[in-house]
Amino acid sequence: MVEPNFPGVVWIHMGVRSLFGWSTEALRSFDLVLFSFIVILLARFIAAKYFQLSFVLVLMYYSVSEWCHVQRDVWLLIPAVAGISMRYFQIQRISNSNPTTKSIFFHASLEGLIWGAGIWIKPHLVIPALAVWICSLFMLSTRRGSLKDLVGLLTGGLIVGAMGIAWLISSTSWPWFLEMQLEWNREYLSSGSVLWNKGLITNLGIRLFPYWLVHLFAIPTALITLFKMNFIPDRPNLIRLKLLATLYLAWCLQVLILQHPFDYIHVPPLLLGIAFMTLWFHCARHNVTFHKVLAYSFVCLALYLSPALKPEKIMLWSDCLKNGSTNEIRNQLAQIPFPDWKDLERVGEFLEQQKAGDYEVTCHSNDLVHLYRDLNLEPSTRYVYSNTHTNYFPSKRSQIKKTLLESQQRFVLTNLMSAGLFSNQAKENGPLGINSYPPAFPKQLQTQYPWNLPIAFRSGTLVVHRTPGNAAATKPHPNPKSPK
Repeated sequence: MVEPNFPGVVWIHMGVRSLFGWSTEALRSFDLVLFSFIVILLARFIAAKYFQLSFVLVLMYYSVSEWCHVQRDVWLLIPAVAGISMRYFQIQRISNSNPTTKSIFFHASLEGLIWGAGIWIKPHLVIPALAVWICSLFMLSTRRGSLKDLVGLLTGGLIVGAMGIAWLISSTSWPWFLEMQLEWNREYLSSGSVLWNKGLITNLGIRLFPYWLVHLFAIPTALITLFKMNFIPDRPNLIRLKLLATLYLAWCLQVLILQHPFDYIHVPPLLLGIAFMTLWFHCARHNVTFHKVLAYSFVCLALYLSPALKPEKIMLWSDCLKNGSTNEIRNQLAQIPFPDWKDLERVGEFLEQQKAGDYEVTCHSNDLVHLYRDLNLEPSTRYVYSNTHTNYFPSKRSQIKKTLLESQQRFVLTNLMSAGLFSNQAKENGPLGINSYPPAFPKQLQTQYPWNLPIAFRSGTLVVHRTPGNAAATKPHPNPKSPK
């Protein structure tokens, strides 16, 4: 499949699926375990106010939308926080214990292994990692050994990099990986700026409220912390504050410069901002009463607004435990109202009735890809998120469309809301009945692929298009050995 990111998260999924199966519950349980580990790492690093920090972080986890769970960006905090923890001990080691160059190199190599592993999950971690190392140079009491330290970090990173490349080559994925990085990804990065619009930012602010308020205090405080040399006499906490401030600010910077404005991308810097402010409040020796009022007011607001604490949500716990993750329960718990899980179930039943097989279904709209797993189907092409790929890779549109049209696809699935309709508009019937477009559907789209295909089935906002006279349906599915 076309995937712009590095394969680290694929390796993690492979391990989880192999051990615990393909259920949603297994992966979400794994996500909860990893998040708990992140909380423990942050609490141990700040070494203060364990309960307060853990409470707010867990509250945030249960308050953000389901789009923010099981995401590589959040998992990336494990190597990041582990990395700054090792950097803290390396600073103490070099400054206080007069270590040998072998010791400096060895511990730096271990730290490099951790940062390197994180980079395989997402390469954006390079920016925070570099910023943290530069920050550490200014906190060393002596620069002796700093070169060995850098060489050790690079050695650890290169070892992990070589291991990953060896896997890519042995699995025959290497040509595809190179094609993605060299030919596709520059366009993917540049397309992110188009998404920063007023409507999207407004919705992002609504879904992440009140947690984004943390940035209003954490960003200026972190900047002051970095440039004010010794504002607290406690050197260990001063080092922790500066390292955490650096990681937080560098993460915010790479999110704004390199990444797309999706909810889950903004969760890690918010978690780091909360941890930083918790440690800063602990260390501050002035305006203590004001800081306590500010912190507790924020917590009260977060508790009041948390969807996890709404009575109608709490009452669903017993149903979840007794019946599992049914489509009815998913619809009631979902904070992002698409897809409608009952409608998705009906679409799946229709495809089963039509005996749709491997390579015969294209989920054009992203929120329909669950059906590949639910029906155990192979996608029609490697463009699994064909709508996203068409939007983010404009120079590849003709290639993507040609591949789709030449595939074995019999059915193309769309969500009318992806055409800009509201839910109530998308659910209306057209003048020709249920198997026609609603009145609000844009006329110009009806002549464009895939909207120009005949409608075979509709359920709510979801549409199944049939591809008439598909000559490719009788051809064996290609299995090319190189991206060319």
